[in-house]
Amino acid sequence: MLQRPSLREPLMIVGFGGWPNAGEVSTWVVTHLIRTFGATKCAEIKPDSFFNLCQQRPVVSVEEGLVRSITFPCNAFYACRAAGLAAKDLLFFLGQEPHLQWPAFTEAFLNLAQRLGVVEILTVGGVYDNIPHTVQPPVTGLVNQAQRTERLSAYDIQFTNYEGPMSIHSYLLVAAGQRGIPAISIWGHVPYYVQSNNAKTCLAILERLQRMAGFDLDLGDVRRAAELLDSEIDRIIEGKPELRDYIKGLEREFSSGALAPRRTADPDRPHPPGEKVIRIDPFLRRS
Repeated sequence: MLQRPSLREPLMIVGFGGWPNAGEVSTWVVTHLIRTFGATKCAEIKPDSFFNLCQQRPVVSVEEGLVRSITFPCNAFYACRAAGLAAKDLLFFLGQEPHLQWPAFTEAFLNLAQRLGVVEILTVGGVYDNIPHTVQPPVTGLVNQAQRTERLSAYDIQFTNYEGPMSIHSYLLVAAGQRGIPAISIWGHVPYYVQSNNAKTCLAILERLQRMAGFDLDLGDVRRAAELLDSEIDRIIEGKPELRDYIKGLEREFSSGALAPRRTADPDRPHPPGEKVIRIDPFLRRS
């Protein structure tokens, strides 16, 4: 621990890069909150044992032939005392989903959470889905205590039904439950065919987080980025008739209820052709 913050029953909000970060929803939302609240780094989990560095390579900075720095995957905790926008003390975690030794990583994670008195953990994920960009992004969730499902319903978060490969989020929820720590995982759904950090889904997550956590955010910039993203997608698909027809088909299915949000897209439903996927310059990274 870099410095032990004095926190009063903090809520922890968690974001991971990697597999559970479709549309950069997980990492961007938590980064945005850390910056908004001015949270300060208080602890790290060293990456030594948890990452395959051939898969998640360190980053080197070289200037005119001189190595200036090397940066390894970072998993850090940030603390914020209740003030201004925050109604309660907050602890944030921002990192990369580990490749190795999930039990040891999770033990270190939860040991620190308990030392700092965390009373609830809320993880944020992003998942690709066969949904049109023209609808409000669905947000789904899961809990580690049955009584917590009422919180999902209260914030327009649909219950998850899923069986398949899991992320570190699910492992954390189970391990936290074994220690008696309530935990919720919420997931913003991102259209498969939009390869960009997705402002619209980030907005849907932030709108729910501020109600769940009891803080009040000015989301004007995120809302404008979401509108700009929609406009840019509409402009691009005008010149792509095959993709436009694909999206219209998704809209018909979604409005009829045939497209139920899932933790992952339906493998039996066709994906858009690779050459028709939209790749857009980032809308949120600049903010």
